[in-house]
Amino acid sequence: MEQGKMFLTIAAVVVVGIIIQVILIGADTMSTPGKTVIKFTRAYFNLDRSMSKYMCSEFATEEDVDAATEYINRMADEAKTLGFSLNYMKSTLYAVHTDIIAKSEGEAQVRITAVRKRNINPIYTIVGKLFFIGETYELEETLNVIKEDGQWKICGQAFALTT
Repeated sequence: MEQGKMFLTIAAVVVVGIIIQVILIGADTMSTPGKTVIKFTRAYFNLDRSMSKYMCSEFATEEDVDAATEYINRMADEAKTLGFSLNYMKSTLYAVHTDIIAKSEGEAQVRITAVRKRNINPIYTIVGKLFFIGETYELEETLNVIKEDGQWKICGQAFALTT
């Protein structure tokens, strides 16, 4: 009898835990301006083409040219003139923090601050962090975010993407 109560209690706790986990997973997948800015910024400094999925449609394909591809090609050319491969231009972000400056129904301004460090390869980054070697760069930028098709997207001037 005592074991039956204990089993029901444990089963109830497991079921409640599963329900809470499903709710939290659903909440985590929701698009927010802060999450969008962080994901875009990480992709931008890691020279990842996935940054284009975080850009608004007019910004992502200005004049039939994908801005993300254009930016990555520009960085590859710059790396080549310096005598390096494209990997030399990649950076990893640390201590990322966002603040929503202004937010309305379909627009927001988000300020992101972070520290970035070169990410030539993962081992270099780990060794550099352990022994405090390598340049670190402060990052502080305010990005405009709009709601497009139910998702938050970066729109307007974003870092040096369109220059």
